[in-house]
Amino acid sequence: MSATAPGFGPFAFELTDEEAGAAASRAALRAALEGGLLSRHFAPLAAFLLAMLFAAILAFTGLVSRRSAEIALILAAAAFMINRLWSRRRFALARRAALDWTQRLKSAGELVVSVDDYGLRLAAGPLNTAWAFAEAQDVEDAGGLVYLWPRSGEPAVLPARVFPDAAAIADFLTFARAHGAKGVRAPIVYDDD
Repeated sequence: MSATAPGFGPFAFELTDEEAGAAASRAALRAALEGGLLSRHFAPLAAFLLAMLFAAILAFTGLVSRRSAEIALILAAAAFMINRLWSRRRFALARRAALDWTQRLKSAGELVVSVDDYGLRLAAGPLNTAWAFAEAQDVEDAGGLVYLWPRSGEPAVLPARVFPDAAAIADFLTFARAHGAKGVRAPIVYDDD
């Protein structure tokens, strides 16, 4: 295992209530929108509008009775509303999971994050989690927090206040993205005992 990356940590901090809330909100939004905004949110609306237009045209031209067109419109509206309720439920479940995650981080007390060439390691009480740069989908600085978003699971979150200045944050983001692009994973260490 390589030593700590030069200039990056280890960082010791406790998340404030505001930081935990912001991290939970952002993580919930990303989880709920996973799979694409177009396919999950705009496609059902477009399908509903097309169904309404199609039923109206068929009724207007007399190819179907007015009553049949009304039934089709009611069924399309019901399907659209069910889809919206399902989306709302998905957002609520994502929010609840994100709040549980940030509550676990807050209850762990002081968090210690170390950075090496392969990724981040968080240690605090019973928590011992690692995020590899090679597995990162995105690294970003948003709202006073620095996130390392994995392809699946919870992100790594660092408050921007642990860095000395904005230039250090930019250097960290560049470092993480560069090491993620290399795709280098940590070597496997076998114990001889």
